[in-house]
Amino acid sequence: MGQSARVKSIDALQAMSAALECFHDDAASALDDLEMEIRRALQWIGQDCRQYWNEELRRSRDGVIEARLQLENARMFRHIAEEHSSFIEEKKTLERAKRRLQNAETKVEAIPHWAFRIERAVNEYRGSRSQFANWLDADFPRAVAALSRMISDLETYVRLGAPMDEHATIALEAARSADEAQSAEGAQKTDAETNKTADQNIEEAH
Repeated sequence: MGQSARVKSIDALQAMSAALECFHDDAASALDDLEMEIRRALQWIGQDCRQYWNEELRRSRDGVIEARLQLENARMFRHIAEEHSSFIEEKKTLERAKRRLQNAETKVEAIPHWAFRIERAVNEYRGSRSQFANWLDADFPRAVAALSRMISDLETYVRLGAPMDEHATIALEAARSADEAQSAEGAQKTDAETNKTADQNIEEAH
């Protein structure tokens, strides 16, 4: 089914075509940049973060062992010297070491959980990204090409000297159906129909 549009400025269509080209370049660049950031995030959660907290866990365990030895040494010294002491500082040091160890254990246990959730979210994003990237690489260029052909036909129409005021109506090709946009055969068929309609419009204008 045909659709009509009032075309008052070919320059506006040319500006639109240029804007679409800029959109294509910006979108493609944004997808590439985002993919790089995703890879960095996956490497961080899967390798760097895991390695850091495993090392922190080892250091924390060593810290608890050392704090306990300090407390035991202080008690032994008091017993030998027959001094009275509550070992406040030694006990505080041991409690800090235990809290550090508990925090490291919590982080190490949490990493696999969050790594799984992040990877699942990334896979969901990449599924949507793939559809958009395919549209950007295949369907979008065909749409821009169709617009360029329309601009060329309109410029030819104007050069022929056909009357064209602000109330002139030029019949344009109907929007492609979704299934035609998904296959090369559909795209070729649409291109043929677009050219045929444009030729008919020029003949009718004369």
